[in-house]
Amino acid sequence: MVMKKKKSSKSKITKTVKKKTVAKKSTRKVAPKAKNISKIVAPAMDEDHSVLKEALKDIARELGQLREEKEDLEGTLDSIAMDITTTQNEEVQLKDQVRKLNSVESALALKRSRLRTKLEGIKTKIQKVRQLSAKMESL
Repeated sequence: MVMKKKKSSKSKITKTVKKKTVAKKSTRKVAPKAKNISKIVAPAMDEDHSVLKEALKDIARELGQLREEKEDLEGTLDSIAMDITTTQNEEVQLKDQVRKLNSVESALALKRSRLRTKLEGIKTKIQKVRQLSAKMESL
């Protein structure tokens, strides 16, 4: 038994007694431990393990093949992506060339129209000169 002394607010000493608890013995029956049956099950377990090992080997082999296929596909994809990029760059260059050719064509069309206008002017001048020369010959 354990005794504790407590002081109260009025300075009196009081005693507290705690009872000792005792664990009761269980009356419930415990199941007997299982006997070691690994000797009996061992051959069957070995067969299961070998089947599982073979299955794991097959899975590992397939996984390796899939990884190789993935790498091949990624390489092909990278190649195609590079080809697409090259084609897009060529497209941009060709568009630039077309723009330049269009601007040159526009400049040439403008130049042609100016030259036609000048040519018409020269033709009218030549016609006037011929008329004047014809008048002078008649005089």
